[in-house]
Amino acid sequence: MFKSRLAVIAMAGVLSLTACSSSSGASTEGSGPIKIGVVIPLTGFLSPLGAGDKAAIEQEVEAINEAGGVLGRDLEVTIKDDKSDVPQSVTEYNQLAADRSYSAILSSSFVSASTAVGPSAESNKLPTVALGPVSAFADGSNPYAFTGVAIPEVYAQAMVDYLADQGYETLAIGYVGDDLYGKTGNEATLAAAKEAGIDVVLDEAFDQTGTDFSPLVSKVKAAAPDGFLVWGAGPAPVIITKQMEGSGIPLLMTGAQASQLYVEPAGSAAEGVTMTSSIAVPGRELPAGPLKDVVGAFADPWVEANGSYPPQFAFDGATGVHLLVAAIEKAGSADREKVRDALEDLDELTPTGRFTFSSDDHAGLDTDAVAIVTVTDGDFKTTEYSLARFQTDLPS
Repeated sequence: MFKSRLAVIAMAGVLSLTACSSSSGASTEGSGPIKIGVVIPLTGFLSPLGAGDKAAIEQEVEAINEAGGVLGRDLEVTIKDDKSDVPQSVTEYNQLAADRSYSAILSSSFVSASTAVGPSAESNKLPTVALGPVSAFADGSNPYAFTGVAIPEVYAQAMVDYLADQGYETLAIGYVGDDLYGKTGNEATLAAAKEAGIDVVLDEAFDQTGTDFSPLVSKVKAAAPDGFLVWGAGPAPVIITKQMEGSGIPLLMTGAQASQLYVEPAGSAAEGVTMTSSIAVPGRELPAGPLKDVVGAFADPWVEANGSYPPQFAFDGATGVHLLVAAIEKAGSADREKVRDALEDLDELTPTGRFTFSSDDHAGLDTDAVAIVTVTDGDFKTTEYSLARFQTDLPS
C-alpha cells in the first residue's frame, strides 16, 4: 500500500506520486499507462503559479515511474497551458475530459479558472483536484471536485488569529476585485476580523492586471492601520510592495506570495513582509516527525535539482498528485468512480498537511496546515508565533 511504500521511499529522499484510469473508458486492468491531465497557467500573469506546479508534477512523475508505478503501471501526464485565462482553462479541461482514457485531472492554480470547470467535472464524472484554493468545492456539493490547497477562509482565519495574538487593533485590506481568490479572501478576512475585534479601516478592490497602485497606497497611508493585508496573485502584489516601501505600515501577504518569484522582484521592499503560507514553506524549521519527513521527501530532491528550496506552488503541485496516488491505492483500482469514492474518504498526510476529506468536506485542511512566515534576508523565516504552534498544533 501507498503509506508503507512512502515510508521506504522517503528514506531515499523520493516521494512516489501518481494517478489513475477511468471507469468510463480505460480498463482498471492491464499494463498500459495510467493517464491524468493537468491544466495550469504556464503563460500569462499567473505563470509563476503554474511554473511551480509543472516542475513539481514532473519531478513526482519521474519518481513514481522509476519506483515501478502505481498498481503496476506507469503514469502518463498531459500538461496543458490555460494562459491565465478562464475560458481557455475550461476549453483545455473539456478537451481532456472528452478523452475517456484520462482518469483524473489536476485543475488550474488560477482560482476562477478551477471554479469554472466544476460543472464539467460533475458532468463528466471525472475526479478533479484543484491546484488553486477553490472555496466552491469545499462543501462537497460537487461530488467530483476537490480542493488540494487550503482555501481562502482557512488562510484568512490563520492570519487574523496571528494579528489578534500580536495585538493588532486596525487593519487595511486591498484585494483583487475580479478574481474569486481575492474576493473570497477579503470576505473571509472581514468576517474573522469582526469576530476578533479588529477594526477594518480600509477595504478596497484593485485590478490584478494594474501597474500603478499609488491611489490605493495613498489611502492606506492616510488610514494609518496597524497592518495592510493584500489578497492577490501575480505581479500586482510585487508592485504594491515596492510602492509601500518606507511607509512604516506593516505589510501582510498571503500564500500566493510565498515564493522567490515574489521575493526576488520585490527586492529590498519585501524585507519584513509577513505572510501566511503552506506549512511546507518553512519545512526546514519544522520539528522532527512524520510531517517533516514527508516534506523532506519532496523538498530534498527538488533542492538537489534546482539549487533552492521549493516555493509554495511546487508543494501544491506535489500535494495534488499525492492525493490522487493515495486515492488510487486506497481504491485498489484506476476506476474513476472508485477513485472518487476513495478521495471522499481520504485521510492522508501530504507535504502541505493532513487532508481529511468527507462527503461534506472536499477541502480537507484546517489552520494547523498554515504557517506565518516573514521575509528575512531574502528567505522565508518562521515567526515565533508559528514556531510555538509547531510544538503543540502540527499535522501528523
